[in-house]
Amino acid sequence: MSGPGVRFASFAAFVGIGIVAGLGACSDRAPADSDEAGPPELTEAEARTAQFSPVELTFDASLLDDRQKQVVRHLVEASRELDMVFRLQKWAGNGNPNAVLPAATGREASATRDYYEIMYGPWDNLDEDEPFLDVGPRPPGAGYYPEDLTVDEFETWVAEHPGDEEAFRSLYTIIRRTDSGLQAIPYSQAYREPLGRASASLAEAARFADNPSLKQFLRSRSRALLTDEYYDSEVAWMRLTDNLIDPTIGPYEVYEDQLFGYKTAFESFIGLKDPAASELLASLAAELPALEAALPIADEYKYLDRPFTSPISVIDLIYGAGDARQGVQTIAFNLPNDPRVRQNEGSKKVMLRNVIQAKFDRILKPIAAAVLVPEQAGRIGFEAYFTRVLMHELSHALGPDYVTGRPNLTVNQGLRDRYSAIEEAKADATGTHSLAVLTERGVYDADFQQEIYIDHVADMFRCVRFGATEAHGLGCLTQFNYLVEHGAIEYVDETERFRANFERMPEVMAELAAVYLMFEATADYDGAGAFLESYGRMSRHMRDALDRLDGTVPVDLRPSYAVEDLLAEWQ
Repeated sequence: MSGPGVRFASFAAFVGIGIVAGLGACSDRAPADSDEAGPPELTEAEARTAQFSPVELTFDASLLDDRQKQVVRHLVEASRELDMVFRLQKWAGNGNPNAVLPAATGREASATRDYYEIMYGPWDNLDEDEPFLDVGPRPPGAGYYPEDLTVDEFETWVAEHPGDEEAFRSLYTIIRRTDSGLQAIPYSQAYREPLGRASASLAEAARFADNPSLKQFLRSRSRALLTDEYYDSEVAWMRLTDNLIDPTIGPYEVYEDQLFGYKTAFESFIGLKDPAASELLASLAAELPALEAALPIADEYKYLDRPFTSPISVIDLIYGAGDARQGVQTIAFNLPNDPRVRQNEGSKKVMLRNVIQAKFDRILKPIAAAVLVPEQAGRIGFEAYFTRVLMHELSHALGPDYVTGRPNLTVNQGLRDRYSAIEEAKADATGTHSLAVLTERGVYDADFQQEIYIDHVADMFRCVRFGATEAHGLGCLTQFNYLVEHGAIEYVDETERFRANFERMPEVMAELAAVYLMFEATADYDGAGAFLESYGRMSRHMRDALDRLDGTVPVDLRPSYAVEDLLAEWQ
């Protein structure tokens, strides 16, 4: 992708981030002409690390009885094993990180090791995956494929060995070279030891679980880790009911596979569910059939007869691992991704309330103040942010799962490496369009709809800072440029700030949602690529606005988990 990613003009500029990130700041700092030395200038690695604001994620442990504490303990143990697997999926070199990490002591070496831990490897996700260690370019196939494997070699092998195609394109295999050529190795074999330990921990968690649906899911997922057969456990996850402990654990997203977008990454979210808050949001899920019908595309591309089962869980995250823990932190998700499950069971939306609140307070509000005209920045609110995040996740369940006219070809397979950015942008644009539909249906009022548009504009600046190689970042960049081009976002010269054009936004947002939806419905790989190339370039005005955030607003969060201090007590 030729569009420039976000790169700070000077990493040392991040010395000012200490107040936000909790790195320490003194209110009675010595005056400039004092002989007293000020704080030392940050090294480059320290400045990179300072982009992530430390936050401890806490929870009310008193809600758990003794048996539930054992369930959580074993879930954390399983999560740690999957974290090890994900590191190998991210990069084979993570099997021996000391081979590339600095052995020296001192601030720069220590911060480099910290940043390696945040990124789960030696490439900077916020800087177009540029290496910050001497390791060369990031392999587009991550640790899933041989680093020198090309698309042409893969496709040639599949064409010459049609019996291998299913295994090669599987969500749950890695590809390796052998003496006889390329070979697909199931996850359960490639990562036998850590997956075996994770499976045993899930079985132990099931033994302590008193909730029948939770017990069923944990047992089923324990077996799946050993067999690579995940369908039954995905169904069991969809059918979790009356559960305080809310685990999502397994191989899910395909963001790391930038070669094809086929291979899933292991991750874990362990949360405590708020049943009352979850129930309050259930009414929105009931609107999904109407929202599918209102998609701004022809009916032949819609799924009007799909089951719109869409449970919503509002959780406080108490532990994350693997893909869920690296780099930019997830605030919500919509799973499972398996289209077979989505067709038969629907999908579930999980809102990470404590993470959403932390990002709103520490990141989105300061961004809005810096990039929006004052009259709109003053209207930014948590309710609008939370609602739009929810609609983003609900919208992953809208639109095509399979390519129209090709019922055996999933959208993911059709768009390959371009799928993730298109799908994230589709969920954004379709979600905001759907909120306009809900306003027309009387669910929200016009003032709240305007707050949603303001939130969307500010939030695009937040996610563009993730970089143009990250799916959300690239998706947001294409949205922003399209909305500016078509007059839905305006730049105000005298204030050097942006504003949402409330009159243009509904029409243009519908047009934009249709663009992404049709890329998916038709598997228009070339069209999607041309769109990402054309609209994935950062404008001067956006870059100037982002520069104002340097040194004042962190890019994201660096979580720690209070539960880790309790595990020894729960032995």
